[in-house]
Amino acid sequence: MHKLRLKFSKNGPIKFIGHLDVMRYFQKAIRRAEIDVKYSEGFSPHQVISFAQPLSVGATSDGEYMDMTVNSMTSVTDVMDRLNLVMNEGIEILAIEELSEKDEKAMTAAYAAKYRVCFRENLKPDFDWISEFEKYLSLDKLPAMKKTKSGEKEIDMKPLIFDYSIDRENESVTLLLSMSSIATLKVALLFETFFSSISKEISKNALNIHRIDIYKSVESKEQKYIEPFIAKDPSERFMINE
Repeated sequence: MHKLRLKFSKNGPIKFIGHLDVMRYFQKAIRRAEIDVKYSEGFSPHQVISFAQPLSVGATSDGEYMDMTVNSMTSVTDVMDRLNLVMNEGIEILAIEELSEKDEKAMTAAYAAKYRVCFRENLKPDFDWISEFEKYLSLDKLPAMKKTKSGEKEIDMKPLIFDYSIDRENESVTLLLSMSSIATLKVALLFETFFSSISKEISKNALNIHRIDIYKSVESKEQKYIEPFIAKDPSERFMINE
């Protein structure tokens, strides 16, 4: 058997398809591609696949991940080619990597996610949001009310923002945010709280959110850093301090 991690994109109209429908889509695509996927045992067997944290409906991405176990294969390139031949427009398999038995599932290994955020053309704020947002991010604390299963609780978003950069020319911001089982910061909450802090209201569906990649943490004796699940370049690593 082989444990595989697939990196795929989600762009175009298919961004309006929710996570459960994407999962069903992949199950059908795997069958059409005649991949020798492993099935679970029991009364109702299902494909042994799992996804990293779901993407919000309406957002696009070039860094989504799915783990899959196959009974046999010729090569990861053959699996990728077979799947891409049956994919609809908007979803493309970008890379596949074989995992070892000790590797965590993408769902539990996720540590952070990088996003590029701007406003939709007809829903841009009527003020210099880039300058105001930069000032906001420089504050020592960024309190916010986060909804939980038991109600609402106040959190400080500041430690959950690992890195950011401003692109004034394209009126966008790139954010590296915490996204793990311990602490996740959603782009929507950050912007809603930012607008509220300056007594402004943000229009519904105003944000154009693109997930660039999902990151895992890697530790050594000397340091701790994060890198994409499938890293191709050392420059993609970020040093982090906790």
